[in-house]
This record gives sequence, C-alpha cells and structure tokens, in this order.
Amino acid sequence: MSRNAARLAAVAAVTVSSGALVAVPPAMADIGTEMKLVCSGESGTHRVGLRIDTTVPSSGAVGEPVQLGTVRVDVALPAGLADEVLAKAPGGASAPPPVTGVEPVPALGGVARVRAAVREPGREMHGGWPAFALAATPSRGDGTVHLTGSGVAPPVVPRSPGGLSWAIGDVGLSLVPGQGAAEAGAEEAGLSMRCAAENETVIGNVRVRRGTGTQAPGARIEAPSQAAAQQQEVCEEIPAPGLDPRYALNDADALNQIFEDPPVPATGLTKVEGPGLPYCIGAVGFVNIKKAGNAVPVSAETLLRRGVTTYRATNQLTGPNYLEQLGYIVNRTDPVPGTVLGFGFMPTRAVAETIQVGAPGAGASDPITGNLRLMGLRKPDEPTDVLDETGIKVASYVRVKAGKAEVNGVPLDLGDACTTGSTLLSAESFLGNQFTGVLNPDLGQTAIVKDLEIPAFSGCGEGEDLSPLLTASISGSGNYVNLESGRWCNGATGSGCDDNAAPLPETWTIRPGGNVTAVAKPFTLNNLFGTAGLRCESATMRFRLDAKHWTPRFMLAKARMSFDGCELRAADNTVRPVDVSQDGELWLNGVLVREDGRVDLTVNGVKINATGENADGTKCQARMTGLFTDGFFPIVYSEGPGSFSGTYDNGTHVLSSTPGTSLNYSPESTCAVSGFVKNQRLGQGSADFVLDPPQQITQP
Repeated sequence: MSRNAARLAAVAAVTVSSGALVAVPPAMADIGTEMKLVCSGESGTHRVGLRIDTTVPSSGAVGEPVQLGTVRVDVALPAGLADEVLAKAPGGASAPPPVTGVEPVPALGGVARVRAAVREPGREMHGGWPAFALAATPSRGDGTVHLTGSGVAPPVVPRSPGGLSWAIGDVGLSLVPGQGAAEAGAEEAGLSMRCAAENETVIGNVRVRRGTGTQAPGARIEAPSQAAAQQQEVCEEIPAPGLDPRYALNDADALNQIFEDPPVPATGLTKVEGPGLPYCIGAVGFVNIKKAGNAVPVSAETLLRRGVTTYRATNQLTGPNYLEQLGYIVNRTDPVPGTVLGFGFMPTRAVAETIQVGAPGAGASDPITGNLRLMGLRKPDEPTDVLDETGIKVASYVRVKAGKAEVNGVPLDLGDACTTGSTLLSAESFLGNQFTGVLNPDLGQTAIVKDLEIPAFSGCGEGEDLSPLLTASISGSGNYVNLESGRWCNGATGSGCDDNAAPLPETWTIRPGGNVTAVAKPFTLNNLFGTAGLRCESATMRFRLDAKHWTPRFMLAKARMSFDGCELRAADNTVRPVDVSQDGELWLNGVLVREDGRVDLTVNGVKINATGENADGTKCQARMTGLFTDGFFPIVYSEGPGSFSGTYDNGTHVLSSTPGTSLNYSPESTCAVSGFVKNQRLGQGSADFVLDPPQQITQP
C-alpha cells in the first residue's frame, strides 16, 4: 500500500472511530447546505463547491445530548485544480483502464477538515467535526470533479433553553493523487489549501426546551454563578414611560420621521396614551456586506414597549378602518463571528456586534431607545378606506463593535474599543394586505434594512492602528439586512414565550423546490345547504417554491389557478356549463407544521368567476369571493378577496382542502341560480391538489 493510500485509510479509521454511540431520537429532519469556497494555496486561488448533508433531531432538552446523523460532504473541484493535483504524481496522472458503460473515476483523493461552530444562547463552541476522508466519484458531466466522504460528529449537550445551531465556516483541504500514482511507485505528493467560505452558513437548528433535571452522562455540573448567567435568557421587561427618562419615545428628528410618513389620518381617530405592553423578540438573519461581496450571520434580540401611544377609531362602527400603535425599542445583537473576503481575496474573520446608542448629541438622560410604528387594519374583513398595506417601521441609532479577528488565519488584537461611529438603522416589515392575507405581528415577521451604512472604524488595535484595514474591508453604504423574528414574547404574561424566553423564528425547509403544478380532480364548491354547487373536472394551481432552509412561512409562494370542465348545478337540478377563472394571483401562506408532520396552509386572494348564461340566454357571472361589510343601518355589502385552508401531507404529496367555508356568493354576481343567495356564505367543498414534483416541507 502506498503512503498516500495508507494515510487516507488511517484518516478514514479515525473518522469512523471518532463517532460516539448514542441513542438517536426517532424524529429527525434533513438539513444541509451548498456553499462556495475561495481556496488559496501554492497553485493560486480557486473557487470550490461544498455540499453538506445530515439529519438533526426535531427538538432537544437542556442537559441531554443532541446527536447529528451521519455527516456527508461533497467537494466539487474545478477541472483545472484536479488536473494540477493529478500532475503532481511522478510521471503525471494516468486514468484507470476504461470499462464499457461505466463512467471513469479520477485517481484522486483527499481530506477535508470542516470548521463547524455550535452555538446556543450566550455560548459558542467548536463542533469537533472529524476529518473527512475523500474519494473521487464518477463524472457527473458538470465540468467538476466530485470528492465525497462521510463521518460522525460528536454529540452536543446544550446548557441553555432556546436554540442550538451548527454554522459552517472555513475549510482545510488536502488533495493527493490516488491509486494511479501509487502503483507507479511515486513518493507522497499532494496539495494543501486553506478555504474561506463566501458566506458563513447555518445548516440546522434544534429547539431546546428546559431539561427534566436529569444530568446527562459526562455533562458538566454547573456552578451557581453559571446557572445564574443563564437567567439572562429570560425575557426582560423594558421600562414603561415615566419610570426612566432613557426609555421613552425618542423625538430625534431622524427617528421621528417614521411617525410622519405616511401621516396619521386627520379625522375619525382618538389618541390614547398608556404604559403599553412589554415584549422581547428573538431574530436571526444575515447582513450582505456590499464592499466585501458576501454575507455574515446576525443573531438579535429586541426589547419592545408596544402601544404607549395608540390611534384608534373614535366610532368603532363607522370610523376609519385603521389602527396604529407607537412604541420604543432597544436592539441587541449577539457577538457572532463572520468571514468576509477583504479586498476580494483576503479572508478576514471577526466577531462583531451592534450596540444601540442614543441619537447624535443626546445627553446622559436623553432616550437611548429607537422608535417603532405599527400600522394595521381595525377590521381586516371591512373595506380599506385609509390604509392599503399593513406593516411595521423601526428606526434607531447603532454602532458596530468588532472583537477578536484574524486575517488569512493570523490572529489580530483589536483591543476593546474597536467601533464605528453611530449610524441610522431603518427597518421595515410588510405584514400584508387583504389579497396576500394579513399577518398578526405577534407571530413574527421578516424585517428588511435596505441600505445600512457602516461608518469608518476607529480605536482598533494594540500598538498598531488596524482601523484602516476594517474600514477598507467593510465600511460603506448599500449594505442589506434580512432578519426573521420569532413570536413576540410577553414576559409578564408568558404569552408567546418558550420557557419565558423569546422563541426562535419558526421557519421551514423546502425540498426540492422549483416550479410546482398542483392539480385537484375534481374541484367543488357548494351552497350553504349543499343543494347547489359548482363542479369542475379539474383545478390547477401553478407556483414556484424556493428550495432552501429558513424559509419564512408568510407569502410562501405566488400562484395562478385555472379550471377545466366546469358546470353550475342549481337547487332545482338544472345544470349549465360555465367557464371558470380566478381573478388575479393567489398567495400561499404557511400556518404550522403539525407534530405528525402534516403542514397547514392557507390560500389567499381567492376570487372565482364562473361565466355562463341565465335562463333567458343573457350572459351572466356567478362569483365566489370574500365578503366585506360596511356601515350599520343599513349594512352595505361589497366583494373582497377570500381564502381557503388546506393541509399538505409530505407522504402522499396531497394538499387536501375544503374551499367554500370562507367564501360567499358575491353581491356582484349576475347569474340567477336557485340555491345561491347573494351575500350568503358557501358551504364546504372539496379539492385535493396533488403536487408535481412532490415536495417535502419540514421544520426546521
């Protein structure tokens, strides 16, 4: 056996023997990621692909080991890099003799050392992943050479409730010629490369509940001071107005702008002031650094005092369909490491956090808070007269502070005072409208910062000013932030909390994604008593699902729907053919993943129009839509978008729905059909949509 082959065999043995024998929970979810690496070595710089796949338990508990399934890696080398490695074998590389009908396998192997970090609230640790022995696979015809390997990662014992996540960072890659060179009697030859991830990626997350008090074998016994530190994860209450001058609505000009655009309606509203409600909100996401051309992860918590000022309709029956709440916030981000490619080629890794500060020129007793504005509909089932879209606006001032850092693997001492100047952070969340569906903000939402300016750094370095390095690497405008928040936790009541702490976002994983065709045969809608109805031989929804982890549930996909072979049956058993269509687009929204794995969804924006003829031969329309009401004496009815609910089964790939119970026979209908009464709610129909290609929708 050659030295190269022996080395790979030894690494493989270490890889297998490093796995611990643990009980694997029965409920497991597939997780994984595809990453791009920038690898540097004696041969220059190359872009290499990395795919990681494994499984993760659906939940865990404090003090109990959490074990990933077998970790499988797939390294995709550009053909030029593979040729350079093969050329290092004395006499050059030789391919194995061809076998008819079998794709050739390059004589190439290697070892991948993946830097995996395990994170939980207040702690980050090394994942201890094994070195993966790599072997080449048959060509896939994509212009790259694939090396694959697998191994077992050690279990992790969480100390705190909340969440446990695995993040993939840098990779060490050693490549060697394989059997072809060995059989030629070659001395050891190979190529070592250091690879930086273009985007540090979180591949999976486990929700961790408080333990039962039983200590896991080998787990550390925490000292009282350590146990007390965990209490920081309990939802803190931001002071109410009047208790501390630092916590109040902030009247700084830039922060007040969110209260002025759009303006509050001038009439029909009453302003109410009070203590508001305290919340804490957990969020995770990323920041796209424009100058560096990649993204870094973000983990944040917001302390909120909501509704210290409320604008509501003076007359709850006839007043504007409008509700507005103002509040103030304090944002915190956890110190999270991230890697960027400084100047386009230099891997620069630093631990950074944002710190909320007062407005420029503020005094010691002035507010340190940011402002929040929530604009919504008083009654979503009434016509809009002031506001078409609901949403949240937030504005605050923050600084960016950098901690530990390294450039190209060399540690740098930045000191304790490495920060930027203050910068304005303005975020918005779209909560929907009557067509997309309106999201309850308490359930969590996506917050977007379209343009975050990162000011220049100062105070960085001990004995040498390293501020220009960080400034040149990441400072500037045009940076984009995307955060997904969990349920809003009211620590005073426990509402929306997990163990009295802010829960993590409830996002989904979708595979394989792509363009989806969902066909129901048949599709039926019935009147309230089932004596009349609309029946189509088929209904087809077409939409696109993005294949990715951490997908927000709201506005999951935009869809189109068509119908074939439709007829309208009246209560007197007369039947007439009709052409049926959907007015405009539909929106699919996620609700929850049940314990049995089935997925609840809603379809919003439903306006079904059946065109046919009345008994006298005149053209008419029978419309099944949502119904809006306005006024009191008399009540005025108008047509609006409707919705229906469904449940998707990951095993059968069928979205079973009962359309009709949230729809009405529209007041704009012109078809006279016995059994259908204008403004009357429809009864239960049926539609089982079969998805092609089949999809897996899971959490996480």
